[in-house]
Amino acid sequence: MKQRIAVLSKTAHIPVWLGSVALAVSVLLAGCNDSKAAKDAGEPGKPVAQLPKGMVQLKPESLKMLEIAPVADPQGVQMAWAPAHVAFVEDRVASVSVPVSARVVNVSAHVGDMVKAGDVLATLVSPDALRARYEVAAARTAHDVAAVEAQRHQNMVDKGVGVEVDLRAAQAKLRETSQELSRAQGTAALLGPGEGDRIVLRAPRAGIVAERKAVVGDAVEPSTALFMVGDPQAMNIVAEVFESDLPGIRLGSPVQVEIPQLPRPLKGTVRHLGATLDKESRRAAVIVELAEQNPALRPGMQARVGVQLSNQQEMLIPVTAVLIKDESRSVVFVQRENNQFEARTVTLGRPARGMVPVISGLKVGEKIVVRGGLLLDGAASQLL
Repeated sequence: MKQRIAVLSKTAHIPVWLGSVALAVSVLLAGCNDSKAAKDAGEPGKPVAQLPKGMVQLKPESLKMLEIAPVADPQGVQMAWAPAHVAFVEDRVASVSVPVSARVVNVSAHVGDMVKAGDVLATLVSPDALRARYEVAAARTAHDVAAVEAQRHQNMVDKGVGVEVDLRAAQAKLRETSQELSRAQGTAALLGPGEGDRIVLRAPRAGIVAERKAVVGDAVEPSTALFMVGDPQAMNIVAEVFESDLPGIRLGSPVQVEIPQLPRPLKGTVRHLGATLDKESRRAAVIVELAEQNPALRPGMQARVGVQLSNQQEMLIPVTAVLIKDESRSVVFVQRENNQFEARTVTLGRPARGMVPVISGLKVGEKIVVRGGLLLDGAASQLL
């Protein structure tokens, strides 16, 4: 036992409290084995029982110091968890902006307001709008004049007093003014209904005002989104999934959605996998379609999703179950009969998200120590 204590004292990098507990377990193990040996020695003709090399035995009351779990079947359900947020379904939301530079003079809608299609959201003034509408009026006047001129030349030709060349020139002018009128009307149509320099922004669809950036007096650049109107009954979940989890995710994979504001998780399925990764976080956006809508959901709510991974062939164990011995050997303690534990060498893959794949050394269903392995082997240099 003194030799065992000396070995423990050399593991200086282990925290003090962990070393103390390990010492206690070591004493307990030694006492257990000594008492058993003494008992066996007291029986005539019976040799002293000794454990095979690499085996450790505990008293039943000492098992509470360990956390033991069976090795899971790699074909079982595995979940990849990722942060997420609530968002409108993409085709059930509309952004409202202005096509020209303008200044906000009145705001009629606010965040959270329910609006109908065509309701006024804000009013703006713009010199560019005035110019566009003036161009429509000028193009219409030019077109009317060209139409009269072309008709006059046509009448003259019909009476035999006109010149064919002049008629062709008048008809070409009419076509030119017609095209200019169409262009000017198309530009003015982008401004919406209104007169002069006024631009009236209206809701393009019924829904809830989820975002408002219009502030009275602010100058607005072209295409600046001033309002966001979405359908409150059409919400998606947008998850940010780690790059390493993407190979196991398929369209239609079951998803569990946890939202702090809701008492129960929601169910959904993967509807879209992002094709690109964020350069810094190495995550991709995964769109989750909910099985049913919840009226309590609001855009921007924080969530946590668990996506069921597919085709997982690797046997995974927690990294806390693995000890490093001799600076290179990976060891896992496997529970045997009579509270005995075997220090088994295993071959492992690359750890990720707190789990590590087992290449060889363990079988499905075997019970291993997932926490507390250092207490069984003070000679182990560190946890994985």
